Amino acid sequence: MKIAVIGAGAMGCLYGAYLSQSHDVYMIDALPEQVNAINNHGITVSEEDGRQQNYPNVVAYLSGQCPQVVDLIIIFVKSTYTEHALAQNHHLFKPSTIVMTLQNGAGNDRKISQYIAPENIIIGTSKHNVVNLGNGCINHSGSGVTNIGSNYEATPLMTKVSDLLTQAGFEINVANDIQRIIWSKLLVNLSVNTFTAITMTPIGYMIKNDSAWDFAKRLIYEAIEVAEADGTYFDRREALEMVKDVCIKAEDGYSSMYQDRKRRVKMEIDAINGAIVEQAKQYGVPTPYNTLIVALIHAIEGAYDLYD
Repeated sequence: MKIAVIGAGAMGCLYGAYLSQSHDVYMIDALPEQVNAINNHGITVSEEDGRQQNYPNVVAYLSGQCPQVVDLIIIFVKSTYTEHALAQNHHLFKPSTIVMTLQNGAGNDRKISQYIAPENIIIGTSKHNVVNLGNGCINHSGSGVTNIGSNYEATPLMTKVSDLLTQAGFEINVANDIQRIIWSKLLVNLSVNTFTAITMTPIGYMIKNDSAWDFAKRLIYEAIEVAEADGTYFDRREALEMVKDVCIKAEDGYSSMYQDRKRRVKMEIDAINGAIVEQAKQYGVPTPYNTLIVALIHAIEGAYDLYD
């Protein structure tokens, strides 16, 4: 199968590397140095047990320059760049192309539906923790399940993609309640990602400090109010335990938003906490804490040029 991975960052490289063992994989990215490194040296994955493995059977292209028409597209760009990346790479699509988004945030499937029939879109989440070391090298610091599903009834496409990912070495759960799972991931990201980006701390610190955990709870409770207004219900105690569990399992890892701030690039706040704020407006739900956090993260981005 011909597979294009749009976004050759940490997560994109992990999925591209594993899939390249049995399929033709094309990594697509906007950074020339990353594209050149992958073409020259492949993708190198440092696993959590200390093993290091190189995956040389990948070809990388700058965004918009891949000449292939592919069977499957996996989107891993930051949510804020989704529409731009799709427009640049629209020639990859054919009517039967399957598109899977495992991106953070909400609403990515609506953007993708401009380019492919909605029934060909698979949405999901990944619980892997990966750090981008640059030059085609990643540190795979934590493994977890990949949840996939659709807004439509299960189709042979879902089975096809599930089998594909399972054969590549991923643990797959085909979910009937994918929207609930996406909301759950959003609860994790809107607390963990934002907190670690602001404080520049490992993921586990958020549950080790009372003030930090109080910060997280305020954001989570607001988001649950929005989720319930949208038709997805959560037990608040269970939601907090879910976030705690993530912090325990990925204690020494670093969130994607932390990594973005460290590299002084635009963070995904608008697709995470910002998505909560925008959806809340539809239902008249107040979100003062998430609104404040969105403004704070944008203020931090605006100060990048002030750093030494």
